[in-house]
Amino acid sequence: MYQFSGFSQADFDVFLIPEFHERMSALRTRVRPKLAMLGDDLAPRLEALTGHPMYPHTASHARRRVNPPDDTWVAFSRSDRGYKRYAHFEVGLARDYAFVRFSVKAESDVDKPGLLQYLREYGLRAFALEGQDPIYYYDNDHGEGPHDVRELTAEDLARIVERTQLKSRGFTMGVVFERNLAVLKSGEFVTRAYNTISHLVPVYEGTLMAAASR
Repeated sequence: MYQFSGFSQADFDVFLIPEFHERMSALRTRVRPKLAMLGDDLAPRLEALTGHPMYPHTASHARRRVNPPDDTWVAFSRSDRGYKRYAHFEVGLARDYAFVRFSVKAESDVDKPGLLQYLREYGLRAFALEGQDPIYYYDNDHGEGPHDVRELTAEDLARIVERTQLKSRGFTMGVVFERNLAVLKSGEFVTRAYNTISHLVPVYEGTLMAAASR
């Protein structure tokens, strides 16, 4: 039995609140507790999937002082101290959708070199991922600029590698779920999120194996 019981439409509407302090307060009191429950439900299953501990980290957005976030998430990494330095998965929501992503942040000095090596060695095979829902590569780590991985070309791959190797860039791919989908409104989303991550995990494993071989 899952702790997480689903997102409501009011959870998504938190991102319509224009004032910084009011939106941050609503995120803390309304959305963050649900993400924490989602994290607790998913972590043991992701540990079994990856073969090592996967620690949930609920985003706090503590560094923000002016502009409120347009999305929020719970991240899963193999470190209990944080996730930004490591390849990780994120499950979260924005105003119009929920999302499940694999991400390597720009500041990931631990795993970004491994990801780049994996992409160079495997090429388009790294994006040969199948799932229940379309999987997209994104131009940034907030889900903007989606590109269906099934349609990527060799030229696209070269551009992705070139972008990812910049110090200011990371790498993000994943799936979106429109806010009105019934699966988001119950604990069944835990299973859907897990299944999505299981389709993204080859890129995660490839990154870790390449990083270990360096």
